[in-house]
Amino acid sequence: MYSNQENLHLITEASGWTKIPCFEIALLDDKPLESCFGNNGMPVCYWPRDIDYDCCNHWLIIDLNYLGLHPREFFKSLQEIIRNCDNLRVITICGSADEMAYFGITSPRGKNSSKFASYIVGINSMRKAGPVIIETKAVLGRGPTKKIVHHNYV
Repeated sequence: MYSNQENLHLITEASGWTKIPCFEIALLDDKPLESCFGNNGMPVCYWPRDIDYDCCNHWLIIDLNYLGLHPREFFKSLQEIIRNCDNLRVITICGSADEMAYFGITSPRGKNSSKFASYIVGINSMRKAGPVIIETKAVLGRGPTKKIVHHNYV
């Protein structure tokens, strides 16, 4: 089992990915997701930009390709924000299949990770403010065969 079955309805209710099509275009074009941010709209936290600040918004977007952290540091920061930010409802983690596999979030072929799913279920069980939805977006392939593989965890 990859998610707590009682919380699966939250995925479609809170998902933010489909609201901003620029993100998918940026991933496929190997651009930082930050190029999609403007001055108006929904406030989000974006790692790498906000990782050293106490950013605590509804949505956290993580761009692994530009993060520059060791997995140990990443998971420590991720655990901290999930536990301490009561506003947080959605986390979107994006990156190449290689980066996602390096962090143990997906397999090198973009398949979901039962180890990462167990990690998320464990952290969510310690949250007082309800579960956080984790969306992963791994970029697979090169050139015209490039595509994005999606996974959700609650």
